Amino acid sequence: MNKDISRRDWLKGSSAVAIAMIAGSRANAQDMTVPGFMPSKDTPLRLSSNENPYGVSQAAREAIMEALEHSHLYSSRREGESKLAALLAKIEGVGIKNITFSGGSGEILKTLGLITAVEGGSVLTADPTYHGLTRYAINRNVEIKRVPVDDTMTIDLDLFREAYTDDVSIIYLVNPNNPLPTIMEKNKLRDFCIEMSKKCLVFIDEAYHEFVDNPDYATMVPLTATHENIVVARTASKIHGFAGIRLGVAYGSEMWIEKINEYITGSTNQLACSGALASYRDTDTQKFVLQKNRESKEIVYNLFDKHNVRYMKSNTNFIFFETGIDVNEVRERFQKHGILVGRQFPPYLTWCRVSMGKPEDMEYFAQIYEKEFVS
Repeated sequence: MNKDISRRDWLKGSSAVAIAMIAGSRANAQDMTVPGFMPSKDTPLRLSSNENPYGVSQAAREAIMEALEHSHLYSSRREGESKLAALLAKIEGVGIKNITFSGGSGEILKTLGLITAVEGGSVLTADPTYHGLTRYAINRNVEIKRVPVDDTMTIDLDLFREAYTDDVSIIYLVNPNNPLPTIMEKNKLRDFCIEMSKKCLVFIDEAYHEFVDNPDYATMVPLTATHENIVVARTASKIHGFAGIRLGVAYGSEMWIEKINEYITGSTNQLACSGALASYRDTDTQKFVLQKNRESKEIVYNLFDKHNVRYMKSNTNFIFFETGIDVNEVRERFQKHGILVGRQFPPYLTWCRVSMGKPEDMEYFAQIYEKEFVS
């Protein structure tokens, strides 16, 4: 990448310079900004896994390369975690002892599932929602109690209160939810967390936190420093593009952080910690990614509005829309044009989740949608 290219050029985003920066640093990228690229079954657009299409920032790349010089030292990982914890503690207004790290937030979810299996109790969660914790817990014979979302596809906290029983040890909430890109109203959620944390652990997965631009939303991280039984998970996999590098964060009381550290089997590494430290500081690139995500969503919103397609306004980097036909057929019809979209999410078998690629990718998505589904 040309180091003479300025930050201003990067933030222009839609300019040829920004595209060259991105494409030049990702020679094997499969997206519509790469000259001559045409999606196919073998080289599809990945609009299925909610990944960051722009990848790791230049600042993070440079930090990772520099960290290689010390990656042979055991102590380097611990030093990296300490620096990252200090930065995140300052950003979130919690103590360093309220933070721990993992090799992706999935490790945190699995660890809480493992704790439930070992210490006993059931998990109370929404339906549908992300399955990282529940799938792991089920395989260890933990009972999962599910509360259907309401008619607006939103998690109804009053129904959770009604569904709670004394054997529940973890209430597992995803906010924003996935595959439904809806949020829980911040004041209702805060009151719920405080109330129910007196009875069991309330665990909130905030993987898409950075993408939310909604005044009704608020993170629950501050509560983790003042209430013992509230834990929040975050990830660098989404806005920071660390899906293949792996870096997860857990915020909780000192008691829960110690317990997670006792049970967790995975760990971070110096390259991930150093890259994340640079990426969290690089707010300009985060703003760029968010702006591009908004542009991509507008393209898809306009497409669906044009054809009267029902969809959920998104608080994330994906959109959930009604297909009217089995989603597996929808997937097959997109795939023959080189587009991967989301899998089945029961009970919404005639709805589809599409991840936001670059705006150019979503223009192609719109073309194929009209070709395949508009008569």
